[in-house]
Amino acid sequence: MKHSRAGRRGTAAAAAVLVFVLALVFGALCLRETTPDFASDGLLRVCIDAGHGGDDPGATDPDGVRLEKDDCLAVALAVQAALAETYPQIEVLMTRSDDTFLELAERCALANDFRADLFLSIHRNSAEGSAHGVEVWIPADKPAVDKRLAQDILDGLRGVGISDDRGVKSGTAGNASGNYYVLGNTDMPGCLIELGFMTSAEDNALLDAHRVDYAQAIAGAVAGLLLAD
Repeated sequence: MKHSRAGRRGTAAAAAVLVFVLALVFGALCLRETTPDFASDGLLRVCIDAGHGGDDPGATDPDGVRLEKDDCLAVALAVQAALAETYPQIEVLMTRSDDTFLELAERCALANDFRADLFLSIHRNSAEGSAHGVEVWIPADKPAVDKRLAQDILDGLRGVGISDDRGVKSGTAGNASGNYYVLGNTDMPGCLIELGFMTSAEDNALLDAHRVDYAQAIAGAVAGLLLAD
């Protein structure tokens, strides 16, 4: 069957319009998936979880003197202060504000009961040998908001200065299809930040020199999601 040239042009034009409309719809969906669904009052609720605590020291430096739980708490408190100082529209819940031990389930329950929009768990890494740098973990199914938050945090920390960008990672170190407990059992987007290695003198020195700067970078990444909403 023969078709006129005008008919073919009309069909091509209609197809082009359809592609354009689908692109707009897809773009809108992508934007919605990368922005948290904030509460109607305009507040962004953030739960900050300082890892370990109490009789759980976490990792240590090679001398066994520096404790991960102390570094986690110091950074978490600095992030809280940075958010409070600059972003009054962000409400923060700390899972712990002192040297207290909490079960992982308790941490998740606090975040869920608070109905947080975002969950940040602060940790430090440890390894034998010369491993160093920062990595940020998200759930195994790689939700868009979690991935964006993690990448924005990592970008901000890299802008301050880190020994190595180890990337955004999903799952757990031993199981790519699993989740760290606090990421798998909280109801909101979130990430777990491994802020350098306790076993790296370079990472320890960088944290000591830039703790406030790191906190401000993390706070800026969180606020970036609110400002983009």
